[in-house]
Order: sequence, then structure tokens, then C-alpha cells
Amino acid sequence: MVNPTEQRPTDDSEAERGFGYVNGRFVPLHEACIPLLDWGFNKSDVVYDGIPFASGRIFRLQDHLDRFAESMRKWRLPPPCESQHLVRVCHDLIVRSGLRNGIVYLCTTRGLPPSPKIRDPAKFQSRLYGWSQELPQLGTPDQLESGLSMIISHVPRIPAASVDATAKNFHWGDLIQARLEASDRGAQNAILLTNDGFVAEGVGFNLFAVIDGQLKTPDRDCLHGITRRTVLEIASDLKIDAAVADFPAAALANSQEVFITSSAGGIFAVTTLEGRSVGNGKFGRLTRRIADEYWIRRVSERWSTPVDYAALRTETITGD
Repeated sequence: MVNPTEQRPTDDSEAERGFGYVNGRFVPLHEACIPLLDWGFNKSDVVYDGIPFASGRIFRLQDHLDRFAESMRKWRLPPPCESQHLVRVCHDLIVRSGLRNGIVYLCTTRGLPPSPKIRDPAKFQSRLYGWSQELPQLGTPDQLESGLSMIISHVPRIPAASVDATAKNFHWGDLIQARLEASDRGAQNAILLTNDGFVAEGVGFNLFAVIDGQLKTPDRDCLHGITRRTVLEIASDLKIDAAVADFPAAALANSQEVFITSSAGGIFAVTTLEGRSVGNGKFGRLTRRIADEYWIRRVSERWSTPVDYAALRTETITGD
């Protein structure tokens, strides 16, 4: 099922719209850049968050900012500014872009070495970056309506003991290799397993499966996604039996329905796994029921914050 607010515009100028924020300055998106010496660039020492907006409303803004703060805490990155400044940056990035539908990204990096002789990350000053942009296209409308094709990658997910997946980060080495494997094998995307063979997550998305009538989502080596949380809340509200629990790849292969969740894409069905149909090979009834409710919540007053397009601020925002 494709939500109309999520469609990429056909006008090339619209697709290029967006705005950037570089450590205190707003700049056009194509001018936004990061210093080569920033450890966020050359050592992937960075955490981030992606916050979607639709029809001029930001979805679960405070929940995303709370997770962003928790990611910084786990990564031992000092917050570069107060939380209220982050709220203002998000709103201004959207307003300056002129977009009604899209996503805002916030990133905190370790920053630049104070001098060539200092390599202790505890002595760095973290930096804040951000940008607004059109939502990335996850597939053609026909593909999204009919369902996605996935593989189970041979690349295992990085274990939490090495990189904590609950801190949203740019350590995407395993994810990118899994995505390349999917391309090599003629699939649209990939699902990764833990080192001991349980389902973890996909390339930038969480996963749900209906197994023996129960809706399940993995518990380990995966991001605690805001969309994932929303689906679990929807399941509870709709009296759908759901659990956060480990399950092996074999259980996934025999599931009745599979769908993925992400801030950028929302909810999409997986109808082909390892070249075989999932369930009846169509968008499942439970998946559609949850997706319908999700899109209602994306723009509801309870779950979203309106963007004030009439109040564009002109001052430079810093953490001072």
C-alpha cells in the first residue's frame, strides 16, 4: 500500500529541494558539507536520527529527539546544544526547504581534533549537522503496492557487544554489504541475522512477521525504531497479539506475513523472501490493517506537530 504523501515528486526542482545546517549555519542543501578531519566523516564517530514529516506535520518529534539524546549518551558524545535548539533547527530546516512531505536528519559528530597532536576523543568538541530533504524512494509505486522482495543475507549483523544498534549510527558496513548481496541476487533488499542465527533487522529498517498467528519483531541487535514502537502500540490498541521476541530464519521463512518499518518509508509488505512467496504472495490483511492506522497517526494531532511555515526565523542558531 502506497501512501500519497510519500510519493516522490515528478518535478526535478522539487526533488532537489532541501536545506542544510552545519554547526550553527543554515545553508542550501547542495552547499552543506563536513570537514574531512571531522571524526564523524573519517571514523564514522557519529550518531543521527531521521524525523519524518507529512502534510506539514512532524511525526513524534519529541520521541525522536529523546532517542537522539540517548544515542549521544550511549556513544559518549556531549550534546552540542540544548534540546530546544534541536526543535528549532528541525522546524527551520523544513520551513526553509518549503517541503510539506519529507524527512529531517540530525547528526552529532565527534568533531575535529583540537590539534594534530591530540587524538583523545574525550577532548574533542562535538558538532551538529542537519538537513531536510525529500523522502528517499524505496521502490516504484507498483512495487510498494505489490510488496517487496527480500533475501536473508549471509552477512551477520554487527553484535551489540561491538556496536550498539540501539544507538542510531552510521556504522553501516554490514548493512551495505548485505544490500549489495541483495542486488547481486536480484532482490530489492536484505534481512540480516544475529551471529547465532536469529533475525535482527534489515538495511535501515525493522522487521515484523506473523508467525503462527502472532505478530513478532526481533529483540536483539536491532534499532528500537520509532515506527517499530508505533506498530507495537497500534497492535496493542487493536487487540492484536504481538511480542518482541527472538525467532530464527526458519520461522521467518514459514511466516504468514512479513512487513518492514522505517521512518523514511513507513510500512511496506515483504511478499517474496529468498525467491519464495510469503503467505499468499500478496499484501497481508494484518499488514494492511496496521499500515492504514499508521498513516492516520502520521498526521494526527495527537502524534504529530504542525510546522509553522509563516514563522521563518532568520537568526543563526547555535548551542550558545
